[in-house]
Amino acid sequence: MSNSKKLVVVLTKNANNDVSSVAFTIANAALSKGTEVGIFLTSDGVELSKAGATEFTHVPPFKKLNDLIENFTSNGGVLWSCAPCFNHRGLPADETVPGAEIVGAGPMLDWVTNGAQTLSF
Repeated sequence: MSNSKKLVVVLTKNANNDVSSVAFTIANAALSKGTEVGIFLTSDGVELSKAGATEFTHVPPFKKLNDLIENFTSNGGVLWSCAPCFNHRGLPADETVPGAEIVGAGPMLDWVTNGAQTLSF
């Protein structure tokens, strides 16, 4: 097991819910503190991994959701999108935000079983 701190955030909400902005704000804050962070998008949350889906989402006082997601991935955050949920919604696999990985639960569970802390939204 690695000595680094890890956090898994499970997010079930899409851009229509302010909880998405809260989750990405917390995830970015954790990254800034040196924590490795993975966000597992599931249920309606997978819609956040579709390019353009958050372009017009802004919940003041938070930053724009697309900026929060871009900051997250560009600063080393891992963004997993649940493959069954993604496919169930008929989302196009070739139109995801940069850094999004369409995967099963395995990578997220690997982090959790190796001691990562978890937050669910």
